Amino acid sequence: MVNDKSINAPSLLQLPPLGTSATSRSSSHGGVIEVYENGFAFVDQVGLMRGYLSSSGIIGLFVVCFGLFVSFRMGAFDWLSLLLVFMLFVFLLFVQTDWIGYRYEPVLFDRGSGKVHIFKSLGLPWWQWGWNLIGRPKFEVQTFDWACVEGQVSTFTIFTGQVARRESSLVLSIKDGPNGLVEIQRVGVGPSFAYGDTVGPVERWEYVRRAMRGEGPIWAKGEVRYQDFGVSFSEALTLGQPLIGPGSAKNWRRGPLMWLLGAASLVFFPITAYLGMNRYISYCLKRRPVWPESIKASIGAGPFNEATLASLEESLMLSGEKSKRKVKKS
Repeated sequence: MVNDKSINAPSLLQLPPLGTSATSRSSSHGGVIEVYENGFAFVDQVGLMRGYLSSSGIIGLFVVCFGLFVSFRMGAFDWLSLLLVFMLFVFLLFVQTDWIGYRYEPVLFDRGSGKVHIFKSLGLPWWQWGWNLIGRPKFEVQTFDWACVEGQVSTFTIFTGQVARRESSLVLSIKDGPNGLVEIQRVGVGPSFAYGDTVGPVERWEYVRRAMRGEGPIWAKGEVRYQDFGVSFSEALTLGQPLIGPGSAKNWRRGPLMWLLGAASLVFFPITAYLGMNRYISYCLKRRPVWPESIKASIGAGPFNEATLASLEESLMLSGEKSKRKVKKS
């Protein structure tokens, strides 16, 4: 058992084998984006950053185009102009990255076949970089046996301004065979955990481990799916504004302190609206990942929306209990 109270975790913590419990508590911690009859998919970390690159890219394009206009207007084309042309290409790449591709690249745990499927976007050909803003990139699905998977907790440091912050994430280390020694693939599972939390990734691993081994349900009561944001026009327009937009009614009931915070946030409304709308545009332009028919046949019905998932919670939990009984009998 991994010590739930551990604080000073190493940079890479190896979790127990598939047949051994890692902790007494299991939870997906809001990282599941899709739930199926016999499987579930975790969102990737990059999907959380949708819209940010295009926000900076569009501003950069205006600045660079203005600089080139001034340069040509003055009849000067020197090294600075060449640098501006290069930056023009870079900012176009920023916009293209946010507008072309897939909304996320999930990791799908398929209990029906005992497989792990990793969705990967292959991007556009190199000769379309920067200029093709309406392309359709190819993708591949990498499939591995669950028996070849090992769980690890990776801890790392990020900087917000001048402040260092420790984060951790669940990582799958996929070997060349059961109990293999050669790592052939490595992929993160779900969003990372902030402020030195090394317990969350262990509990997420335990949730996956139990579900894949039939020791737990595909979807447990009380679990919360990953909630994407900025996916509707009104929500994107009022992103970061506590007093306006969807869900603002509850903030109005919190009293004067929240009112002051909301009033201060309105000062930055042009900035938050700009960021939110870029996220919304990226969401609309990017495509939803689609699994091959062979995988759909294995994972069964789904993905379920919130209403359907709530009505099926009990049956999904019962299917987990049936699988658990089968494991005990075997």
